[in-house]
Amino acid sequence: KLEENHIHCAIFCSPHNPSGRVWERDEIERAMEIYKGHDCVVISDEIWADLTLPDYTHIPTQTVSKDARNRTVAIYAPSKTFNLAGLTGSYHVIYNSYLRDRVEKLSGASHYNSCNVLSMHALIGAYKPEGREWVDELRHVIGENVEYAYHYITSHFKGVSLARPEGTYMLFLDCEQWCQEHKKSLDELLRSGIEVGVIWQDGRPFHGEYAIRVNLALPHELVKEAMERLRKYVFTEAEKNS
Repeated sequence: KLEENHIHCAIFCSPHNPSGRVWERDEIERAMEIYKGHDCVVISDEIWADLTLPDYTHIPTQTVSKDARNRTVAIYAPSKTFNLAGLTGSYHVIYNSYLRDRVEKLSGASHYNSCNVLSMHALIGAYKPEGREWVDELRHVIGENVEYAYHYITSHFKGVSLARPEGTYMLFLDCEQWCQEHKKSLDELLRSGIEVGVIWQDGRPFHGEYAIRVNLALPHELVKEAMERLRKYVFTEAEKNS
């Protein structure tokens, strides 16, 4: 695709959203070799970097090789990890001075989404040792939620499939088989969940024709309640047939 479409700037999402895949070092190395071979500048979206699940480790794209360090614009933010999205505290890491000057010139021209005093102090506070301790605890809570929801869905919701995430706090459900078997559209399925208080998200903007995103960044008891509501009121036919 890079060659056919003459692409010279690519976005690399690590950890991957919406699948939750945490790329391994050799996978990132191979990707960066492909980008190097096609003279691609890489924008590495690493906003989920802090939220790997237990037993998985995020590897910054810029660390895999000298060339990767030089051709990559890495984008980070505390917003996903610390729920600070409204404060506008994202930042970039760019070692290549030519790329850094271009990014700063263009982004600084409008001052749109510029960092403010409150967001600076929030970011600094989040990245202190107390924040690290909190994130370590958060990762275990999300890990338990993912484990529970994954096994519940695969055991009870016949016709719904998903990959088990390795990072992020999102599930990406593929509901195509269920929708076709029950002659339901994805919009109807989405509405049926919302009507019983399960606020899930349309996955079509993430290129899944029958996909739904589920946020698991919440207390474990609420995850259990949501799964139970889906079993009793939404995927009822799947439960009867299982």
